Amino acid sequence: MTERIVVDPITRIEGHLRIEAQMDGDRIDKAYSAGTMVRGIEIILQGRDPRDAWAFAQRICGVCTLVHGLASIRSVENALNYPIPPNAQLIRNLMSGAQYVHDHVMHFYHLHALDWVDVVSALKADPKATSELAQSISSYPKSSPGYFSDMQKKLKDFVESGQLGIFANGYWGHPAYKLPPEANLMA
Repeated sequence: MTERIVVDPITRIEGHLRIEAQMDGDRIDKAYSAGTMVRGIEIILQGRDPRDAWAFAQRICGVCTLVHGLASIRSVENALNYPIPPNAQLIRNLMSGAQYVHDHVMHFYHLHALDWVDVVSALKADPKATSELAQSISSYPKSSPGYFSDMQKKLKDFVESGQLGIFANGYWGHPAYKLPPEANLMA
């Protein structure tokens, strides 16, 4: 028996996404995805000097600005059959690498972490165990028990202020999203 599952919208991403899946028992038989947000950049750029496209295109997204700007620049260069110098490509690669790091940090801490991190649970964490967990991942010198103890005190003041706002989301308590208190304190 075929079952159709639709998830629309998928949130916590920049832009909007719709996913449709056709299930055949416990197996996905077919899947479709569609970007559902029209930003209208093509209309904004009509009649403008092509050399200005990058400045508009990189404002499409608040997270991954650089890639949109570079895509518009490459489009103009391809249309004009303009080869770029090797040093320009090197600089673009460095810029793309920096954007890659920024994008991943932004996605985790700004868009995705709030689904996972339970600030209140972090108050139950053992700072020493949190430090051991952090040190098992990275030898960053500030991930000491004292650092996490100080962080826990700041979190306690924050929680007691009653101003949790976005940190009081509805995902807490769902077993698929539950992290140990030490992971919450580390995040």
